[in-house]
Amino acid sequence: MRTHGWRGDPPRDDDEARRRIIEAMIRCVDRYGARKVGFTQVAEELGVTRATVYRYYRNIEELMKAAGLAAADEFEARIAAELAHLTDPAAIVVELFARAVERLPREPYVGMQLTSGHTASLGSDILSEAALAEMKAFLLRLRIDWAALGYGSADLDGLAEFFMRLLFSFLAVPEAARADPRAFARRWIVPGLLAGAGAGAPGASRAS
Repeated sequence: MRTHGWRGDPPRDDDEARRRIIEAMIRCVDRYGARKVGFTQVAEELGVTRATVYRYYRNIEELMKAAGLAAADEFEARIAAELAHLTDPAAIVVELFARAVERLPREPYVGMQLTSGHTASLGSDILSEAALAEMKAFLLRLRIDWAALGYGSADLDGLAEFFMRLLFSFLAVPEAARADPRAFARRWIVPGLLAGAGAGAPGASRAS
């Protein structure tokens, strides 16, 4: 790793370099807006060349994806706190889906690819291993007794993928998000979800 640049304070290793690039990206989004940020602005913020940024991220979409994943934890923590008073699984699922559909496009970092127009790889990013693992972990944080509903670990893998695919279908088509997502969730998501994995919920396990 080269040690020049970085305003005289080079990172200790590649992990720190990536973290500082993401932090610089977020500052640039705050300052210029997601649509106006590129590697030039990020490099200037860090005091490095564009080539240095390219060593860690192949393109601006990849950097936006990394920044979005870094911001996802804070977004999820806020949603989880807002849903903490709910105890009915149906109500939790409806509000989780609705708030994600309503807020993600307005989240400056989590929804960065949406707000910037860099959506070419958004579908594959949403279904990436890291994104699905993040979604599964979030489902496990909710006040829902998944085991009582018949969901094991493999079932939750499938459920996480189902949620992400469905969420992408709403976020990728702004017209779909204008309809009431709560009505959609109550009519189409809740009945199958609460029937339990053994009754054919997404990702249902066939093992006894």
